[in-house]
Amino acid sequence: MRAPEALYDSSTRRILFAAWAVVAVIALALGISGCASEAPASGWGGTVDTLSSGQVSVYNPAGSLWSAGDGWVLEEELRIGTLEGTGPDMFGAITDLEVDRYGRFWLFEGQAQEIRVFDSSGSFVRTVGRKGEGPGEFNQVIGMAWGPDGDLWLVDPSNNRLSVVDTTGAFVDSHPTIGGIVVMPWPGGFDDAGQFYTYGVDTAVDDDFALVMVRHGLDLQPIDSVAPPEYPGERAYYEIKNESSWMMTGVPFTPSMEWRLDRDGTYWGGLTGEYRLFQLSWEGDTLRSIRRDYAPLQVTPTDLDEAKERLDWFIEAGGKADWSRIPATKPAFEDFVIDEDGYIWVQMIAEPGKEGRLFDVFDPAGRYLGEVLAPFPAEFNPAPIVRDGYMYAVSEDELEVPFVVRARIERPEGS
Repeated sequence: MRAPEALYDSSTRRILFAAWAVVAVIALALGISGCASEAPASGWGGTVDTLSSGQVSVYNPAGSLWSAGDGWVLEEELRIGTLEGTGPDMFGAITDLEVDRYGRFWLFEGQAQEIRVFDSSGSFVRTVGRKGEGPGEFNQVIGMAWGPDGDLWLVDPSNNRLSVVDTTGAFVDSHPTIGGIVVMPWPGGFDDAGQFYTYGVDTAVDDDFALVMVRHGLDLQPIDSVAPPEYPGERAYYEIKNESSWMMTGVPFTPSMEWRLDRDGTYWGGLTGEYRLFQLSWEGDTLRSIRRDYAPLQVTPTDLDEAKERLDWFIEAGGKADWSRIPATKPAFEDFVIDEDGYIWVQMIAEPGKEGRLFDVFDPAGRYLGEVLAPFPAEFNPAPIVRDGYMYAVSEDELEVPFVVRARIERPEGS
């Protein structure tokens, strides 16, 4: 029997249910005794301690490791998209972005349900697929990932399958996957060993259901599953309930737990209200914990106005929002990604009236390097890709028209 549909959109903290609720809990135990400290890097005031459990605990003060002139700079060098016209570079919604080894852009156009391919210079190459239910057709693709075979895998829960296309755009194969439940941004992908990860349902729960992450072997058979990290406290939501559905959306500026899989088979969590990042093994053991001091930003009247405007959809659907529940200060950050070299790019809270997007960057050891300003408002659904000295990101202009940007990462010598 097909499961009742549910949708989770972490970029807007929105959860839509059809009679079911999602429960996923993970315990995080941090050792506090029996530690050995590593010598701090020159010019860095933080500490790196190894606890008796083997966990590495990194503390970062407010300052940065980079000195003046040593920081990285993002230089935009290519933009794909247009405000007008009917060509392939006119996008309605870019729901996912991938880049192949030739530097070509593979964009999934969510409104048309098709892939649009552009070469490294931004020229249109081809369209792959179309909306439908047949082989090579898509109905509701929520994520893409390059497989160990070099082909592109697309997750299409409305068609209950994974579709595979090669780099020429030809349809290769399809495989069954869980249907009826849509999780966006899609949290899955492949690790370096070629194992495939996607979400599933914990069938051991009797009265409710819990979403879990399922690991599959090279034969795509499930191996095991874990519950993803969940916010340890009570989340603040606005909600609409009736006999057939339950609609929830997070109260603006309340802390959250963000998490991402890494290519090495581990996964990372981030507590936005504490500025704490942690790396977990697949079995749930804490491998590394990273903290950074920060000064919370105040929620301004402009912030409140913009937050209320973003919740127009909820009010129009019949919801009621108690604006007094919005906190006086903002979380430390919004989200994060891990690049191919292990650097952590933390998306900071956007400040009203300021252009671009600010990132805090940590090295693979967890030491805070400094700030990098993207000269464009990078979105996190889909998340930016940082690879081979570039950042690839989806962005929107002031009219909310999407486009894709490639920015070169300029790194001063020695930084």
